Amino acid sequence: MLLRRSLLAVRTLALLQGVLLLVQVALAGGFLGGHFDMLTMHGMLARGIVGVAMVMAVAAFLVRRAGGPSSFLLPSVLLLIALLGQVVLGVKHSVPAHVVLGVAIVVAAAMLTQRVMLTPLPPGDSPGTPDTPDHDPELVA
Repeated sequence: MLLRRSLLAVRTLALLQGVLLLVQVALAGGFLGGHFDMLTMHGMLARGIVGVAMVMAVAAFLVRRAGGPSSFLLPSVLLLIALLGQVVLGVKHSVPAHVVLGVAIVVAAAMLTQRVMLTPLPPGDSPGTPDTPDHDPELVA
């Protein structure tokens, strides 16, 4: 059950991270297009994306610890490191490197999300499933 919940957490976090990254790209595009007030929102959202990446790395560790695939852990940690580097590049106003790393981060996050979403969930209790067997053993002759 822990594996199923951990996998669901990684899936949720990967999707959330993907949505936040798309918003981040839109904010960056708006800033580069002359809407300079979007830079503040871009910086604030960066902190949120790093936070989600931290939680996702922990969730990927829990997946591995529960006996699940280890294929999420290293990419999650590397993505977190890349995001931290991205924040440093943004603070230092290194726009060319910031843009290139940003593109690489979005591609890596998309690939990780695909891997996470295609990993089958282990069987588990679904809401509304009765605790009794599918048939009544007394009625079987």
